[in-house]
Formats: sequence, C-alpha cells, structure tokens
Amino acid sequence: MRILVVYHLEGRWYGEVVSWKRSGTGFYREPARVVIPQTRAEIEAFAAENHYKIEWRGPIPEKAWAAYQ
Repeated sequence: MRILVVYHLEGRWYGEVVSWKRSGTGFYREPARVVIPQTRAEIEAFAAENHYKIEWRGPIPEKAWAAYQ
C-alpha cells in the first residue's frame, strides 16, 4: 500500500503519492504530485480506489475542514 500525503494550501487540497525506493542498505521516500479531488469524501474514495493510505499533513483550517466534510 502506498501513501497519499494530503495537505491544504490557499484554499485547495494537494496530494503527493509516496513511493519507497531502495538505497544501499536502506530505503527513502520519493514523492510524486498527483491531482486529487477537492472534497474530503472524494479524497477518501480516491485513496480507497487506488489503494492509498492517507497521511494528512500540516495545519488544516477548521473552516476548510468543515466545508469539505
């Protein structure tokens, strides 16, 4: 399962899919930006559809959270 990092910036939701890459004896995270829906329900459905685990990042304004529920 891959990680979908979701954050809110200037009134919009943005997402990055994180892939784990091997490096020597360890691993590192390699993010790639993706276009995601703009409501919480649609973001959760998008993540479930694509087998992503959502990782909410940064401050999410209460106004934005309430508006997108």
